[in-house]
Amino acid sequence: MKIKIVSRKLIKPSTPTPQNLNKYKISFLDEHLPPVNTRTIFFYDPILSNNRKQQNMLQLAESLSEILPKFYPLAGRYIKNDGLVDCSDQGVEFVEAQVVDDDDVDFNDLVSKMEMEELNMLLSRTPHQVDELPTDPLMYIQVTEFKCGGLAIGVSVSHRIFDGYSFGIFMDAWSTANNNHPNPGGEIKICPSFDLATLFPGYGPSSGPSVTIPSHPPSPILKRFTFNKDAITSVRSKLIQRPNSYYSRVRVVCAVIAKAIMGVDRARHGGKSRPCLIGQAVNMRERTNPPMHKCSCGNFVLTSLTQFSETRDHENVIGVQELVDNMGDSVRKTVASCAEILSQSANLHSTITETFANIRGKRSSGEVNVMFFTDWSKFGLYDVDFGWGKPVGVGIGAVLAMNVVRLVNNKEGDGIEAWVHLNSNDIAYFEQDQDIELLAT
Repeated sequence: MKIKIVSRKLIKPSTPTPQNLNKYKISFLDEHLPPVNTRTIFFYDPILSNNRKQQNMLQLAESLSEILPKFYPLAGRYIKNDGLVDCSDQGVEFVEAQVVDDDDVDFNDLVSKMEMEELNMLLSRTPHQVDELPTDPLMYIQVTEFKCGGLAIGVSVSHRIFDGYSFGIFMDAWSTANNNHPNPGGEIKICPSFDLATLFPGYGPSSGPSVTIPSHPPSPILKRFTFNKDAITSVRSKLIQRPNSYYSRVRVVCAVIAKAIMGVDRARHGGKSRPCLIGQAVNMRERTNPPMHKCSCGNFVLTSLTQFSETRDHENVIGVQELVDNMGDSVRKTVASCAEILSQSANLHSTITETFANIRGKRSSGEVNVMFFTDWSKFGLYDVDFGWGKPVGVGIGAVLAMNVVRLVNNKEGDGIEAWVHLNSNDIAYFEQDQDIELLAT
């Protein structure tokens, strides 16, 4: 597939950001995140009318401009030395692109297969093309038109400013604004809040962990594994459920994938499992006391850790039942700790610092099998409708880390699409896992 860039421009907020909001200090939760872009692609069925295509492209840019006053940090620029975003309305980069006419690309086949190389071509930035220059945008959008009329909207946003929940709020607001256009702000009831930095102020650029991108970062292969409703029901039916507990779709799929990744590790280490550390991102919004603003934007996530310290041989492996229970216990404890966070921000800072240090230390030691799960299933990605229907597919841009898994709803809303980052040499081992082979497509 070959892509031709038709235009590249900066979309600025339709109204200037007030002077009192020109400097957005990031929170200490933001400070602990590495400089990476979170990248997502939305695919839409062909639009037949050429006039409609041109109108849609113009309308996307105009509706983006209309909502940026509410999401003003996204149009700013991050100033490393000051640990803040200069919100002077510099703009979001908006790229219009086309698949070249002489290239034979089957849109439906691309959406069905979701190959990593093709997905990357629909995104205007790599994972670590962020904060390189003080003029770098914090959000990049690439709208690619296929010969058949299908559209792909690829969005890259700095993780230092937004987590997945915030991204879901933004996409909901943008698609709603596009549907309401040309009535600026007409029925947009989403009012994002950027108060996390006030509640949890940053400690300055030098206080966070020294996070650098290696000169030769790992190059994982990203593959999508889909677990439909019947597959998840099949796993649940074999589990012994504890009283007053519920095995959610996400919890079940996480356990199945964790078991498969452990199997990969065993295959690579002579049949014995190394100690294992499993991280799960937990959204803290609405779990604090009192609850945070529903549309609080920024990074507001705790990491739940589950550890299996003992090594085991092939006759005593950790199964789905043990994983689903232990990982669930860890998440419950993390959720319970959220209640007191607002009154104990100093404790939160030490918890965040220690958790990140633990994960980095274990990963860099090479002695522990580390994996990380993040759940985007409740962020409504398959509901992002700009006015020409809901997405027929949602793709995820790769990150440069192994054993990282992002979970989203499937299109039907009753299953899970798991995007798994694996070493290219490990894919065969992973796919040979009995449950992956039986349940995933």
